[in-house]
Amino acid sequence: MIALDADSRPRVAHLVVRREDEDEYVVGDPATGTFVVVPEVGARLVALFAAGHTIAEAAEQVERETGEAVDVVDFVAVLVDAGVIDGRPAEAGAPAAARHWSISRIPARYARPLFGRTAWACYVGCLVVALVMFAAEPSLLPTYEDVFIFPDVVLSLLITNVVVVVLTVVHEVWHALAGAAVGVPSRLRVERRGIFPVLETDLSGLWALPPERRYGPFLAGMAIDSVLLFAAVAPRFAWSRGWIDLTPGLVRFLAMVVFSQAVKLAFQTLAYLRTDMYLVMATATGCRNLNQVTRLSLKRLIRRLSPAEATILRDAHARDLRVSRWYRLLYLAGIIWMAWFAWHFLWPSAKVTLGWAGGVLIGAPLASAYWWEGIALLLFASLNVLLPLGVIVRNRRRAGRAVA
Repeated sequence: MIALDADSRPRVAHLVVRREDEDEYVVGDPATGTFVVVPEVGARLVALFAAGHTIAEAAEQVERETGEAVDVVDFVAVLVDAGVIDGRPAEAGAPAAARHWSISRIPARYARPLFGRTAWACYVGCLVVALVMFAAEPSLLPTYEDVFIFPDVVLSLLITNVVVVVLTVVHEVWHALAGAAVGVPSRLRVERRGIFPVLETDLSGLWALPPERRYGPFLAGMAIDSVLLFAAVAPRFAWSRGWIDLTPGLVRFLAMVVFSQAVKLAFQTLAYLRTDMYLVMATATGCRNLNQVTRLSLKRLIRRLSPAEATILRDAHARDLRVSRWYRLLYLAGIIWMAWFAWHFLWPSAKVTLGWAGGVLIGAPLASAYWWEGIALLLFASLNVLLPLGVIVRNRRRAGRAVA
């Protein structure tokens, strides 16, 4: 990085500036998805830098326009620290291109038909019809036994995990396609939500767009999940009515897909985990840091906040504080739902899996086929625990390097 001084011209040609509120502007790099909120004077400084002014010249110009001195060097340092610019002057050359998911590079004209009015009517229709079929035939509702599609537990979990991963990738592909439809590139990464490891499509570049253009990409994953849920429920509903004939194996497989998709859709409603619906809610309410403000406001009720946490809550935007007063109810409801899901689904399936594995390891001959199946089950269980922990360690190391 080349240090900037008063005679430098910060490289800002790649930035976008969009008015967000009466005296707030979003400034950021759509290629990397990094954005910050700045006051009107900050947006003016970016415009002056884009016109070729040095830091000193921009400071003089803003002082003439406002009658107040502005610490422009500090403002540029904030942009550098946030990762919006890399700290090199304009004459240092173009920034390195960010790596994006190849799917997000699909031309917008090819992706748009998947997210037009007709497409969204189909997505909503699939979800509504699936819910109607559940109401008409409650036996189709998913249970934890649906993941065990074969008597062989290892084979059942292997196939279930493969199917879940494939369907999760489809969910993320639809996010990426929706981003491509509005010209926003994306990246795929492994993250966590609570205790669950998840794939996540980074669509941070959407914050450069007006709010009304963000909803489609945020809801795209749930849209395709609704289609897949309908595609799995409809044959089982027709089979339950005697309209078609299905093999027992296919019925069990479809039940497993229904379980996967129903859980995935329910999971996305857990706004407190910063899921798709959280992004929709934050956009609709115009909040900046709703999740953290809500969490800290609840934490304050049961224990003292650290100085850093108290500062965050004190300096929070008034809109975040106002919305958090009712959003905390949804936050608590999400925690209760997670506990219910863990008790009724995770714990029973874990008992079956670990009990079977333990019995095999104790009773089967060492290094026999059954013994190795028990080892495989333990590895499956360990992966679900260790992967989220690995993500936590990775993110903390990245945060440490960023601070350094």
